[in-house]
Amino acid sequence: MKDKTDRLSNIQISFLISSTIIGVTVLVLPRTAAELAKSGGFIATFVTGILMALVLLITALLAKRFPRSTIIEFSSEIIGIVPAKTLGVIFLLHFIVVSSSILRIFCDAIKVLLLEQTPLEILIITFLFVVVYLCLNGISSIAKICEYFEPLVIGTMFLVIVLSFRNFSHEELLPAFREDVFEWISAIPALTISYLGFEILLFAAPYVQNPDKIIRYALLGILPSVVVYTLLVTVTIGTVGVEPVARSLYPFIQLARYIRFPGGFGERFDIFFMVFWILGAYTTLSSYIYMASVSLSRLLGLRDFRPFVMLIVPFLYVLSLVPQNIKEISTFSQYASYLGLVVLALVVIVYILALILKKGEVSR
Repeated sequence: MKDKTDRLSNIQISFLISSTIIGVTVLVLPRTAAELAKSGGFIATFVTGILMALVLLITALLAKRFPRSTIIEFSSEIIGIVPAKTLGVIFLLHFIVVSSSILRIFCDAIKVLLLEQTPLEILIITFLFVVVYLCLNGISSIAKICEYFEPLVIGTMFLVIVLSFRNFSHEELLPAFREDVFEWISAIPALTISYLGFEILLFAAPYVQNPDKIIRYALLGILPSVVVYTLLVTVTIGTVGVEPVARSLYPFIQLARYIRFPGGFGERFDIFFMVFWILGAYTTLSSYIYMASVSLSRLLGLRDFRPFVMLIVPFLYVLSLVPQNIKEISTFSQYASYLGLVVLALVVIVYILALILKKGEVSR
């Protein structure tokens, strides 16, 4: 039975979805988009966002139809117990792989940009410690932190984008309209990881106060990521250029460093941005570890997810240390994207089967 304190308002659902989506990958998104789609990276980013919004709509419809249980539980009513268990294992692997990817990207960025002398292992352990502390307090605590922090995170990103327009050149984007449309499409799978995170809806839905409005607020949750990501890639390519962005390790940080104020004030604006980016990474990883621990507990038929938070942590630590360099980290992130696509496809399939089941019930 759910704790009465674990009740989420609809606006908290919006912030929870937005906070889980917008996080670590914002640093590398422009590079991925420029590498794969060149000047058309902003178009590929926008199209990916629209497609993810459509999948989120299906996710919200599922959550609305089964408001009292997670997908690990209600899928057994649709596809049977054994297929549901298999689905749960795939979800669990997805959450662990994405969590490890987020953890490694975040700690690598912190080491390169802020704490060069600190061992990577220490950064990973420290970050896991603070994330676990939040996860153990449950979904309501995660949602409250998201509600407090997300406006600051989004506001800071918009500030970087707006201040960068003074150096923006639209000529860098013109070649996009002469490129082959298939070049944009081919970039979509790799860009998917930046929009992953709305799966949290399938695990937070049982705690929503008003499930009837969940679709509206779920779509409101993904809207900031579509707008911010599209503007971010557009401004970064238009300001820095396609080739420099494709070669840059963290192009968004490079964009922030271009910002200058009169009188030398705020010369290191990128440091100001990093503070709020850390908050975004914190909420994103917290949501994913929560989903992984809940998935594992439900697979075993248990209600208390807290013991499994600590059980998952060693796997995340080891897996995050597997990539040995930046190239391997990028490859690892791509695999996480492809696994995410599999999970999203399974959500769509479950929804279609749920519709068929509903029609069968009506016909009887």
